[in-house]
Amino acid sequence: MLKVYIHSGTLDTRCVGNQLAVLDIAYAKRGHLADYIVAMSIKGAGEVKPDVIARYPRWATSLWDLVARAITRVLYRADQPPPAGVPDRRCAYATKLCVVVERATLDDQGMVLATGEIVQMEGKRGHYVVNLEEDILGRHSATFTYGKKSLQHADLVLRALCWALYQRDTIGKKPALLVPPTMTVDGKERFHIESLPQPARTGFDRFRAPLGSAEPPDPMPLIDDYVKFLVAG
Repeated sequence: MLKVYIHSGTLDTRCVGNQLAVLDIAYAKRGHLADYIVAMSIKGAGEVKPDVIARYPRWATSLWDLVARAITRVLYRADQPPPAGVPDRRCAYATKLCVVVERATLDDQGMVLATGEIVQMEGKRGHYVVNLEEDILGRHSATFTYGKKSLQHADLVLRALCWALYQRDTIGKKPALLVPPTMTVDGKERFHIESLPQPARTGFDRFRAPLGSAEPPDPMPLIDDYVKFLVAG
């Protein structure tokens, strides 16, 4: 399971007291094309009815892409949010928000996978800068405008993710499953690890050679091992 925490303020000041919302992303069905149950709890509003992300390709793109799609399903019950529109001059605004993505399993309670901060530009109502960081793919940044008469923090986070990932205020094209080209070596289907794009390459290397392993991973792994990683990794 992934837990996504939205707080007012910056990352170094986040605490239970300034927590605005919590998004849960859990497997409904594991596989190379996974189904996820997504649910959210919003401060002052309570639990939001869960929804589902169907047939999402694992390890195909940024972790933030999954978070953006999860927020969209919870808020809009759709695969795409409506355009945010032009900010209202008297719009409600947030000065600073931060977002933390943690892995919550029996083995990795509270392991931080990604963080982000959204800051309103000084003296510019509804003008924001977003900086996202994640484990494998690093930084995504953007400037954008957003403003409605009533502020919905989760929607502001969604639009920030959209601008940082897709350079627009709605979600980009659904990622394709990453399948490397194979070759037959001694009667077995293999592929060169460098032909596998990120983030799947690093994820697969960690799966087949965990931290502390004595032997470096084979640069020509079996395609069957990659399939096992997509299902279970």
